[in-house]
Order: sequence, then C-alpha cells, then structure tokens
Amino acid sequence: MLSITRPAMLVLAVLAVTIGALESIPFPALPLLQRELGLDPAQAGLLSTTLIITSAITMPIVARIADDRGGRRTLLVLTWCIVAGAVLSAFATTFPVILMGQFLQGLGGGILPVSFVVARQLFPDSTPVAVGWLTGLFTVGTGLGVLASGPLADVLSRQWMFLLPALVVAAVALAAPFVLPGDAKARTARLDWPGGALLALTLATLMLALYAGALVLLALALVLGAAWVLVERRAAHPLVDLHVLRTRGVWTASVVAGVLGASYSATYFLVPQLLSTPRFGATPSDISLYLFPTVVVAIVVGPVSGLLVRKAGARVAVVAGLVLTAAGTLFLALWHEMPWQIVLGLLVTLGLGVGTASTATYTSAIASVRQENTGVASATCGIARAIGAALGVQAAAVLLTDSPSAGAFRFGFLLAAAVVLLPLALVGGVPEWSRPKSVTTVP
Repeated sequence: MLSITRPAMLVLAVLAVTIGALESIPFPALPLLQRELGLDPAQAGLLSTTLIITSAITMPIVARIADDRGGRRTLLVLTWCIVAGAVLSAFATTFPVILMGQFLQGLGGGILPVSFVVARQLFPDSTPVAVGWLTGLFTVGTGLGVLASGPLADVLSRQWMFLLPALVVAAVALAAPFVLPGDAKARTARLDWPGGALLALTLATLMLALYAGALVLLALALVLGAAWVLVERRAAHPLVDLHVLRTRGVWTASVVAGVLGASYSATYFLVPQLLSTPRFGATPSDISLYLFPTVVVAIVVGPVSGLLVRKAGARVAVVAGLVLTAAGTLFLALWHEMPWQIVLGLLVTLGLGVGTASTATYTSAIASVRQENTGVASATCGIARAIGAALGVQAAAVLLTDSPSAGAFRFGFLLAAAVVLLPLALVGGVPEWSRPKSVTTVP
C-alpha cells in the first residue's frame, strides 16, 4: 500500500499547492494588472474572483463525475484545463481575454474535492489527517502564490506569474497516470445533465448578480434555483442528492465555509490595496514579502489542524479557527499603520484561523455522508466558500471605489471580523469524525 499511497499523495499535494497559488496570484499584482489593463476597482474585483466563481459553478458537476466515474480520470482532465487557462492568462492583453483564462483555470478548482475523493479511498481511517494535509497545502499554495507573484512580476514579467504554475501542473499531469491508483469500477448511472445545466445557470446568474448588484438578476437566480430543485427531486439519478444537502453536518459546514470565505477574501483584497497606497508605496514584491510569514505558519497549521480534529473534535477546531480569524482581522482594523502590524494580523487570520477552520469544515461535511457522496459534500462547502468569497471581494471593492480612505479600510476589516463570528451559533450542528468500521481497499 505504501508504494501506492506515497507517490499518489505527492501528486495530490502538488496539485493542492498549485491550485491555491493560481487562486491567489492576482491579488498582489492587482495594482500592476489594473495599470497595464486599465481596470477600475470593480473590474479588479471581478478579475480576482473569476477563478473562484468558475470553481463554484463547475465544482458540483466535477465532484459528481468523480464520485461516479473515478477521481483519477477526473483529475487528469482538470489538470489540462488549468494549463490552458494559465497560458491564456499569461499572454492576455485585454480584460475579456484574461477573464477567459481565469475561467479555464477555474475549471480546475474542482481538484480539491476530487482530491478528497481519492484521499478517502487511500486513507479510509485517517481521512481527517489527509484532508488536513490537503487543505493546509492549499493554504500554503495560496500564500506561495502571493509570495511569488510579486517578484515574478517585478523581476521577469507578469506572464511568469501564470506560466510557472502552468509548467508545474503540466509536469504533474504527465506523471499522474503512472502514480495515481486505478479508479474503482464506474457506476453505470447516466449523469444528470439537465440538473447540471440548471445548477450552472443558477450559480452563474447569482455570481453575476453579486458583481453587478442587480436585484433582477438575483430574482432570476432564485427562480432558476427553484427550477433546479424541482428537476433534482424528479431525476432518477440526480446530480446532487438533495438528502445530502439537507444533512445537518453538510449545511452547517457550508454556512461556515461561506462566511469564512467572505471574511478572508475581503481581507485578502483589502491588504494589497492598502499596501499600494502612498502611505506604504509597496511594490508587488514588497506585498509578497509582507505575506511570507503567513506561508510559513500555514505549512504547519494544515496537518496540525487535521490532528486537532481527530483528537479534540471538529467543533473545537471550528470554534478555534473562527475566533482566530476574527481576532486577526480585528487587529488589522485597529492597527494597520505599520507593515509589521499587517504581517501579524494576516499571520493570525490566514495562517492560523482560516487553515484550522477550513480543515474542520471539510472534515465535518465528509463525516456526514457515505463515501460515495464525498465529492458532492465537499463540493457543497466549496460552492458556499466561493459565493462567500465573491461577496467579500465585491463588498470590499465597493468600499474602495469612491475613496480608498483610511476609514474605508478600517470599516472593511471590522466588517470582516464581525461576519466571521456569525457561524458560532451553528457549531452544535457540526458532526464529529468517526473512523469507518470497514476499510475500503484501493483497486
């Protein structure tokens, strides 16, 4: 088994890091991209969330395919989508073209829940630790993307911000067929394409409504969502089993993921904008350097939080993660006049809080369902996180559109700190992880 799990886990780990990096790469270079492409703050906000939005739209479809047809096949397709999107983003010279590149990269956002499917097969009695490693490495990748994108843009060009991760993913895609274990026998059930199309339209309309602030689009999204529920209730083989969504552990974990995404994405958007103001005058490389300590902490927090879930329980980990996230963001709201204050606030918020809460959230959702619904349960959390992230970034962008004043930054951080504490009322609904009674062998 070790000869299979070690290289397979290495592939999953590299993909988790790379996906995290690609998701965060635009943030430090947003001021640079705004200048080169002539973007206003609202367009910059959309650019920074397009990948996340696309992930939310496609994640449940990808997760169901992985649950039904196998994680290995699905991962291979997604990796090449990422490569194509990164190359297109690298050489884009207009706003629509770079958005298309980010859209293609967003298709690969489903790699995280698909990786959970593979990890649960590989480590059936140690899933929390495996999930902790992968979510922790995703957070590490997020930090590395922030850390590396600035120097790459300053020393080489902004093209290398996207090309370097693309080369890594391409190398992994070539190696994956030889190291990932074979998929279990695929189910013969047909995919629910009508349900998939309606869900994609619902999420796309919702995301567009959040970006444009249009009540008409929001109403349309609600109508499409209601139609999707009707279709799924009548489908012989639904894309998403509605019983899974009604499971208390899944919906409570999704609420936590959504609120957490809104809080930390707003912070992630505000900090580069703050550092690029005349008070700091930071270059992309400077911004990356300020965020380096967060990367170091995140390397440790991922696996440690998985062990915390296993020993103390998911509820304890969720509470600890949310409180730490709020504490770090509140610190930023009160003290952000010096670079070291920003570094310390981000270290607590993103390095400690988000990593701990994310691991506990995904683990509790997975613990609520049977193994064949692992992908859908984790994708549901991913969708909630993406919707929350879109809301957080757009809210922060609106605050800075009229006047990026000190008061606007302070209010944005205060709002992010207050919001992340709301799910504490739902912690009682977070299920604890229990080892499976039987171990599923990997074919």
